[in-house]
Amino acid sequence: MITKLRKAQDSWAAKAILILTALSFMSLFGVSGYINSAAGNRTVIKVNDRKISQFDINQQLDREIRTAQKIFGDVEITDEIRNAMLAGLVQRDLNSMIVEETAAKNKVSVSDTLIRNIIFSQVQFLDENGKFSRERLKYFLSSSNWSEQQYVDTIRQDLKKQYLVQNPVSGFNVPSVLKKYAAAAEAQRKVFKYVTVNDNDVTVDREISDDEIKQYYDDFSIEFTDPETRDAEFLLLSIDDVAAHAVISEEEIDQYYKENLNQFVTPETRNVLQMVFASEQDAAAAKKALDAGEDFYKVAREKAGQTDEETNLEYVAEDMLIGETGSAVFAAQNNETVGPLQSDLGWHLMKVTDIKAGSKQDEAKARKTIAQTLAKEKVYETAYDLINQIEDKIGAGSSLDEIAAQMGLATYRVKGLNEAGDAASLPGAHTGLLTNNDFIDAVFSYNQGEISQAVETDDGFVFVKIDAITDSHPQEMEKALPKIRKMWQENEKAAIAQEIINDVIHDLDSGDSMDDVAGRYNLKVTTTEPLSRSENFAELGQPQMLELFNETAGTPKLINLGNRHIIAVADRDADARQLSDQDMEILTRRLNLDLTQQAASALIDSYGKNYDVRVKYRLLGLAD
Repeated sequence: MITKLRKAQDSWAAKAILILTALSFMSLFGVSGYINSAAGNRTVIKVNDRKISQFDINQQLDREIRTAQKIFGDVEITDEIRNAMLAGLVQRDLNSMIVEETAAKNKVSVSDTLIRNIIFSQVQFLDENGKFSRERLKYFLSSSNWSEQQYVDTIRQDLKKQYLVQNPVSGFNVPSVLKKYAAAAEAQRKVFKYVTVNDNDVTVDREISDDEIKQYYDDFSIEFTDPETRDAEFLLLSIDDVAAHAVISEEEIDQYYKENLNQFVTPETRNVLQMVFASEQDAAAAKKALDAGEDFYKVAREKAGQTDEETNLEYVAEDMLIGETGSAVFAAQNNETVGPLQSDLGWHLMKVTDIKAGSKQDEAKARKTIAQTLAKEKVYETAYDLINQIEDKIGAGSSLDEIAAQMGLATYRVKGLNEAGDAASLPGAHTGLLTNNDFIDAVFSYNQGEISQAVETDDGFVFVKIDAITDSHPQEMEKALPKIRKMWQENEKAAIAQEIINDVIHDLDSGDSMDDVAGRYNLKVTTTEPLSRSENFAELGQPQMLELFNETAGTPKLINLGNRHIIAVADRDADARQLSDQDMEILTRRLNLDLTQQAASALIDSYGKNYDVRVKYRLLGLAD
């Protein structure tokens, strides 16, 4: 079970994303779901009695995608990348559950005192006096969208993992003999020659016959079948609909306002010039020069030894100035000089050169904004109540249209929906539902006339009623004809390309050179630069490059990349690359890391063999 998940993470794209998810603070734990059966919140990972639901995984995946887009910009999340991220999340959650189960079995616990000491010692939570600041902790948690309990739970779990996994496998040192062979392999370089055969470039010089059309229609009948489709009505309970029903007290609004004052109040700022002296006497002498009309910058250069950039603090708020200098500067008039003023840094002379007045958001507008924010924070708590109300009405015999009218909601209809997510019609604003597996599962899990339980979507929750079912049925040959022609054309091209590939490999195996064989079949030969194992050509992957390096010179290697086929040979050995001390240090570090990771994975696997471990790949979309 665990090994299967790890195999799903083999590509370089998967590994790159897994590095991201491993570093992401936001994704160590999923948010606990408030809605269970009502939202189709099914268990997808189970270790003994520990469970993680589909909702939890989807929440984690959404956060990872948002984090990736925040870091890399508006990057396209392809199916490959999404599946790699999902596989990484599932593997990490599975590992965490196994560690938790092992900790419980071996009575490994972490005291609240230890966690408190760790939090209190974090540099980012210390004020300017080196003391723990709860305000800094709250700001950190708020900016990370975490609760205090989630943060504590994460620290507790990390400590258990360190004790049960990291400590036992730490301290690996690569044997010198292994380092020697690894260095030799790393330094080796080869030159390759290759040709490319592409199915799409092949010319088919005949048309499909009537007999072939009939044969394709009969042999591939399953390909020419219209799938089962369904018409359904659905009631949408959007996030905004849920938020509109949330009850927010005046006390909650007041508390939020006080804790987030900086969102609504912009403080006054002033452009300030400053010079600092070690003694009061020097500061007084500089003040005398200023009083005599000399320029502030000139005095700062001559008497304080400051550059103009060091003298101009630019626009600052009162709390940005040290000690009591802030109150003095913000009590001064524009173009007034204050000081000498003493602080821990010395004696200050400060001049106000401009003032920008502060502002405060209109209270009524601020309260409305706060209420909307708090309502969205309560969305799951409120949604749970609303879903129960709707289910009670359904149980009492109300239709979706009646419920929508009573609750100020709306119903919509989808027609001709199949399990692949294609529909004949659907309101444009809700086409995103066609990519929601839970929505499609609900449409195809109930009989005609039945109403589903609540299904969670990106926009809220939906209830589905099945209006009509059209069974799967064979297509007429006329309708299937375009697809038959396309299939035949693709198969013909692939067959012709395969004949060329077979002939090229046969001639190479017979001892002919790559240049002679390529000329014979009108193919272009490409010769690479000297390459090491960690480099590549023609978009080949690392495993394929390793296979090529292991082949003897002149032995042809066929690599199929979809419709593109690479036939390559190792032409000759090139001079080995000289590894620097830094290269060797990186290589040693990499070998140590590989050994440690393999040992950690093996240790977690050994723990997992003692438990009932289950992963529902189909529900996760990771099934083969």
